Amino acid sequence: MNTWPTIPDDVVAWFRSVFEDANRRVCERLVNLPNIRETSLDDGLIEALIPDSAPTLLPSGAIVRMDTHNIGGLRRLGAPHWDWDIPQRRRWETADIAILVFVYRGDALIAKKIGLLQSKRLFPINQDVEDEDEIGFLHGMNAFIRRDGQQAAAALHRTYNFDETCIFAALQAGHRQVELIDTLNRDFGKAVFYLLYAPPHLPCTVTYPLSQRIRVGDMPVGNRVVDAENAHQALAGLNNGQSPTFSLLQDACTGRDWPLETWAADLLLTCQVGQQFDDSNDDRVRYFLERRSGPIGAALAASITLPERV
Repeated sequence: MNTWPTIPDDVVAWFRSVFEDANRRVCERLVNLPNIRETSLDDGLIEALIPDSAPTLLPSGAIVRMDTHNIGGLRRLGAPHWDWDIPQRRRWETADIAILVFVYRGDALIAKKIGLLQSKRLFPINQDVEDEDEIGFLHGMNAFIRRDGQQAAAALHRTYNFDETCIFAALQAGHRQVELIDTLNRDFGKAVFYLLYAPPHLPCTVTYPLSQRIRVGDMPVGNRVVDAENAHQALAGLNNGQSPTFSLLQDACTGRDWPLETWAADLLLTCQVGQQFDDSNDDRVRYFLERRSGPIGAALAASITLPERV
C-alpha cells in the first residue's frame, strides 16, 4: 500500500473550519430541538457540509471538494418483533456515516482511506426523545395529517436538562452492535469510531416554549468523536442493557476523545485515524457503501488534488 502523502497545512485548516461550522450547526439543532431523533442529527451534519462542497482552490495550490450522499439510516425500517415484516427486518448498522478521503496528484488517484462514524446522542434527564416510530415510518405522512382533536400542553411547556449524569441511551452494554463494530475493526482495520452528539456545554437547560432561536458560540463539549475500543471498555463494566453516562465515557476515552473537526481534519486527513485502503480491499469498502441494505446511511467523499510541488 502506498505511503500516505503529506497534506498541505491549508487543506487541513480548511477542513477543520468546515467541520467546526458543521459541528456548531448540529449543536444548534440539538439545543433548539432537544428531543430530536438521532437520525435527524445525522441528516443535519450532512446538510451543514453541503454549502462548502464545491471545488475550492487554496493558497497552496491544492484543490478540495466534497461529495455527499444521504439515504438515511436503516434503523427505522422493519421491526424485530413482527412476523409480517420479514422482508424489511431491522438490520443493525455498524456505522451511520462514512467519510472517505481521496488524494490525487494531477489526474492520478494516489491514496484513499475511510473513517466510519457510529452516532449516538445524549439523552436529557427526562429521557424525552422522539423514538424511531417504525409503524409511523412505514405508514408515511398519516401521523401529520390525522391529528388528535386536542394538543398536549406538555408539548408546549417542557424543560430539558442535560448534565454529565445523562446517558447515551442507544449505546448499550451487551448489544449485538458492539460485537459487530469490534469484528469490523478487527478484520478490516480500525475504521469505526463513535460520534457522540451533545449540547455545546454541560450542564445545559432548554425550556419550552422558546423565546427565540438559540445560537451556539463556544463549544467546550459539542459533538465529539471517541475511540470505539475505549467506549467498549467502558461498556464492559456495565450490566447488559445498561447505557454509559457522559462522565463514564469521558473518563474511559481520555486521550482518545476529540471534537468532530479535530478528528476529521487533524487526524483523518493526516492518516492518524481511519483505515487506508487500496484495490486489494476495495471490495469491502464497496460493500459498506453500495448495498441499499448495507450498514451506511450517509457518506461524504473528500477529494484533495495536491499542488504540483507537494
